[in-house]
Amino acid sequence: MATQARKNDTGSSTDWSSHMWSPGEVYAAVTKSPETIKLVSKKGKTTVSVHKELLCFFSPYYKAALKGNFIEATTDSLQVDLTNKGLKMFVRWIYTGEVASPRCFAHYFNLYIFADLVNIVALRRTIMTRLQGYSEDIPEYSAVKLALMNLPESSPLRAWILDVYISHWEPAHDDCNPYPTDTASDPDNTLAAFMYQVARGLAVRESVNAAGCLCCDGDCGYHEHESMAEWEATCGQIEDMEMPEDLE
Repeated sequence: MATQARKNDTGSSTDWSSHMWSPGEVYAAVTKSPETIKLVSKKGKTTVSVHKELLCFFSPYYKAALKGNFIEATTDSLQVDLTNKGLKMFVRWIYTGEVASPRCFAHYFNLYIFADLVNIVALRRTIMTRLQGYSEDIPEYSAVKLALMNLPESSPLRAWILDVYISHWEPAHDDCNPYPTDTASDPDNTLAAFMYQVARGLAVRESVNAAGCLCCDGDCGYHEHESMAEWEATCGQIEDMEMPEDLE
């Protein structure tokens, strides 16, 4: 089970506890009520029951749907926009705080897109931390396009992908991951616009002789911390965690 060393509580009156996974919060949620709800993958091949309180704790979206005046509040199952693999990954995370090493970027990008859709900050942060710790390859073009077409421009995942390509992409990567020439599935030329951003980023770095990596510096760089107080109450509770420069 994922556990991390923590410092003393900051004493903040604002509750940001749902912004990071912790065994104590999960235990509190699952013991608060035994009620569960079935989550069904989008093709209907996988159905998994999870504690309703736990789902509502991490997701304001599901809290509003399941505890408000919506039809979902009266149902015992929900279809989620996840593949069978993605649903299993989500359930593993919500109970253990763990996601496996990203050997297939598309699986993790799909899970991140789901976390963005239902507003689960803690899951987005877990995924970004895992991605930053993976250095064996860069995301393939199909996975890049998946993220670009399903996430807002302000998304930390999109920022990370751009930084990865500016820092690590080389023409030789196209030998095993050819750039797609069929634009039928990308009528807005989203991928081409992205590669233009990469080219501009490379040009800027070369013009100022910038060294180092843009994407591997500190876990919190892509955690979308809203303030110093929020960081101190969440990731700041982890020993040796560095505060993002934009919060200092």
